[in-house]
Amino acid sequence: MTFRGVIVFIFISSIFLSTAIAQETGQVTIKVSDASSHEAVSSATIRLESYKSSSNSLGLAQFSQVKPGANILEVQAIGFRTYRDTINKNAGENLNLEISLFREAELIEGIEVVGRGRLEKSKKEPIRSIIIDTRAISAQASSLTDIMNHSPGIRVRQNGSLGSKPELSINGFQGKAIKYFKDGIPIDYLGEGYNMSVIPLELLDHIQIYKGILPVNLGADALGGAVNLVSNQSSENQLRAYYEIGSFQTHRAGVTSHFFSKDRRLGYGLDLNYNYSSNNYIAMLEVPNPETMNLEKQRLPLFHNAYRNAFAEAYFSIRERTWADELKFSILGFDLEKEQQHPALMTDAYGAVLGKQRTVAPSIRYQKTFFDGKLKIDQYGSYNDLISQRIDTLHGRYDWYGNFSPRTEPGESRLASNSEIHEKQWLSRSNLSYQLNPFSKLEFNYVFSNVSRSGKDPLGPKVQGTGEDVLSLPAKYQKHVFNLGLENYFFGEKLQNQVIAKHYRYIASGINNTWYFTEITLDNFREVSGNYWGVTEAIKYQINPLSLVRGSIEYSYRLPEREELFGNNVFIVPNFEINPERSFNASIGYQSRFFDKLQFEFNGFYRRTKDLILLVPIQAPNAQYQNQDQVKGFGFDLDLAYQLNKNYSISGNATWQDLRLFGISKPVDSWKNEARLRNTPYFFANLAAQAKYDNLFSQQDELKLFLHYNFMREFYLETISKDLEPGGFLGLQGSANLNSNLIIPNQQVWNVGALYKFAPSKLQLGAEVRNLLNQELYDYYRVQRPGRSFHLKLSYQF
Repeated sequence: MTFRGVIVFIFISSIFLSTAIAQETGQVTIKVSDASSHEAVSSATIRLESYKSSSNSLGLAQFSQVKPGANILEVQAIGFRTYRDTINKNAGENLNLEISLFREAELIEGIEVVGRGRLEKSKKEPIRSIIIDTRAISAQASSLTDIMNHSPGIRVRQNGSLGSKPELSINGFQGKAIKYFKDGIPIDYLGEGYNMSVIPLELLDHIQIYKGILPVNLGADALGGAVNLVSNQSSENQLRAYYEIGSFQTHRAGVTSHFFSKDRRLGYGLDLNYNYSSNNYIAMLEVPNPETMNLEKQRLPLFHNAYRNAFAEAYFSIRERTWADELKFSILGFDLEKEQQHPALMTDAYGAVLGKQRTVAPSIRYQKTFFDGKLKIDQYGSYNDLISQRIDTLHGRYDWYGNFSPRTEPGESRLASNSEIHEKQWLSRSNLSYQLNPFSKLEFNYVFSNVSRSGKDPLGPKVQGTGEDVLSLPAKYQKHVFNLGLENYFFGEKLQNQVIAKHYRYIASGINNTWYFTEITLDNFREVSGNYWGVTEAIKYQINPLSLVRGSIEYSYRLPEREELFGNNVFIVPNFEINPERSFNASIGYQSRFFDKLQFEFNGFYRRTKDLILLVPIQAPNAQYQNQDQVKGFGFDLDLAYQLNKNYSISGNATWQDLRLFGISKPVDSWKNEARLRNTPYFFANLAAQAKYDNLFSQQDELKLFLHYNFMREFYLETISKDLEPGGFLGLQGSANLNSNLIIPNQQVWNVGALYKFAPSKLQLGAEVRNLLNQELYDYYRVQRPGRSFHLKLSYQF
């Protein structure tokens, strides 16, 4: 055979050989997920024999032309145990594997390492969210509301101290425009017993705060954003106890635990916590002079302002079965009592008015994946009877000194009450997602809620002619929220796009217009309903591994909530005439990291809202939710963090927003056009510094010191004309030209604290001084908040 013939023979033989090999080899697709949360694990290093790859943001990696036979597989990810196994592949076979990684037990203490990849992934989604890793700070003597108040673009609004219901203001949206979730499930049905003021940090893994649009899995009719409280889902046995003592006779204690069987196929846990505070801080009050009867300002302690809340939740789960990834049964309950010191404004003293609330809520949750992990089902259901009471039966009045004066008529608040309201609530949340291919996912979410309300109040309003208790007449509310989203990756995952279609439906019925002194008949019965559509588009481009840009647009609705329709049969009266809020929202943001030490983020937003629902006074002492104003405006926030070295870090953020009324055609109210949205801060900023020392007094001990500064620019209790506003750059100089009682003044707050971890034990001691300089702080309706307070917290992980 000639040389040329040998070359031809080798070439032809190579073709046949490569074809034969190609027929024997096949593709292997691997998906990596967290065994506890079932969420995708990105940036995991995957080795399959001599091949190496990394999982993408969906947890996926692909290998082509994998040889048949035994192949050694190894998967590694930060904070997880290394997975090793041998897979056997037949000739020409394509495999789809799902690998579940378990977290490292010894890294539970290394809070800042465990799950870092998952949290970092969340920060880089097209739908922007702020992530607060509560595991890193759970032993601090800090409240959840204080922690959230340090985040950019967010203000926690709270009247008073522990137990007073907080509300978030996000990009100017506030109140019921912000929705709250726990592990993706709406928690409206839990009433006031599970609010941010009393939730212990120990129960949470992290918090996701969405500013603006929401992802598909958080199906809700929110306009301004949402808070998702993500519970601790560690796959390791844990038992932790804590006790905190603070000023104003504050006591907070709890135990949180979860355990697993040896094969980890059964899980169970119990969380208990108790909160109490007399809230007897000193406030600046306007008190009548006994001689002249003129109002004079005096500093007096609050004497009827205590709060008590006991909360418990137990669960049992069946895991990693052929028919279920997890089936979880839970039951939670709480019982709270809150003394009411004054009405919405701090004008009158109450000495016996009480509010109570309790419930027991069983629930079930089922999660399962099918078709090699492509299809995921997550189904949740719950039922509870939320019982609320308001007791105002005192035959007399108290003054701010605590002196009692008897009266013939019952009731301190002009609205005597001995009510008991039952809200029987059904909640269902269905979530399905399907991985069309490694770079496309389709997701559907449906939330159904149904509430039937009934009650009694022997001192409350009656139906004319029959004398029937108005509260005994049934009221119903039903809501459906549908979301369908498509997520796509392009250009090697640099470009990520999400488009979401939304549909809302509601129907409600009840008695309308039951305010004070108004005659009530059955003609006041109303039934309302509506159907609405919305759409969301969010896009992100990863410029390089350290920088990204993202933007979103949305046209959406917020349906009236049941309290806005029904009222509360005390001060807030019903209104079945209100329309849903509708809003166009847009945002753009840039995020980057420089020199691996400096993190920078800028975000801007624009909104245009019609039929804004506000609580407005109508006939003293009553108020009513009404479609009051239309709002448009824009704003921005900046966020910076710098790691000086391994021991020291500093951070800061600032938010400015210009939200103004428009489209007011009534001549008597036309002056309000271009006025700022009332009772809403327009500039606030935070600064923080932290120091961390290891092996300070002994091996493996740790000391953290932190300092927080918060500034909030003055804002206004009522709508004021634009020409009365302060001037200067962004309106940040001087003060408004109006009565000081309408101004909620500039406020500056310093908090300082420390956290010490003893070694080698698992004991931690936290201390914090809040409002270090004892400044006078105010919030909604100029209700004063506490002055300087001291807090000490001891926690132990068994």
